Amino acid sequence: MEKYIAVDNIDSYYEQVVKRRMSPATVTKLVVALGAIVTVFIVAIILMLTVADWLFLIVLTMFGLGSYLIYYILKHSRVEYEYTFVLGELRIARIKGRAKRRTITYFDVKNIDDFGRYIDRETGKRSIDPSRYPNLLHAAEDDYSPDTYYFIIHDKVRKKPAVLLMTPNEKTFSLIRPYLSVELKKKFIKMQKEDEQENSAKKQPVEATAKSDEKKEPVAETAKSDEKKEPVAETAKSDEKKEAVAETAKSDKKKTPAAQNKQQKKPSQQNKSRSHSNKSKKSAGKK
Repeated sequence: MEKYIAVDNIDSYYEQVVKRRMSPATVTKLVVALGAIVTVFIVAIILMLTVADWLFLIVLTMFGLGSYLIYYILKHSRVEYEYTFVLGELRIARIKGRAKRRTITYFDVKNIDDFGRYIDRETGKRSIDPSRYPNLLHAAEDDYSPDTYYFIIHDKVRKKPAVLLMTPNEKTFSLIRPYLSVELKKKFIKMQKEDEQENSAKKQPVEATAKSDEKKEPVAETAKSDEKKEPVAETAKSDEKKEAVAETAKSDKKKTPAAQNKQQKKPSQQNKSRSHSNKSKKSAGKK
């Protein structure tokens, strides 16, 4: 939920709402409360079945109280922080259970002494020691998130320096930046370059995998085309075999009549030779 009203000059109005993540302590409380309710409920049912039926009312009462306890913890664990920038001043408010609103701090942006990431990305440790300052103000989505920043401010509520933990977005940073000192502006530009390099480094493996996938697709397509070509080649070979068989059959058909004629001619020649030999014998007898 973000609202922005554009103004032509530098004095703009902007409101950013950040939802606080549920802390491990809150999760532990919920688990313990739920376990206690289940245990008491089971014990009460056993007593009701073994001792007396009127304990059923106690079971219902305890179940109702346990359910309300869980609801209360969940309701008050919903914390939101509202950053309101107006006229060069930043106001931080905490909204608990979407009902109770309390101002944490407000300060002039031009009086920011230092800022940076609260958790160092390389070492994973805190960039500063909050114990050196009188107050540590929590207004971040998650204190140990890489997107959490610290701001050393002059707190107008307590009239003392304080360390403020925030999770500002790009718009909030763009409104704060013109009010920063020259050194802090240089630091801001350096952090922006580091973020761009990190984002580009993250994008490169993604692009490389995308290119490799694109290369694999043509290979798969060629393999499929080769698979398609193989049946075509096999059918062509089978067609060639069939044609050869058909040609041999045709040649056999053409050859059979000639062979039959030759076979027919051979007995006639034998008959002629026999008749000629008989004639020669008769002529020899007459003589």
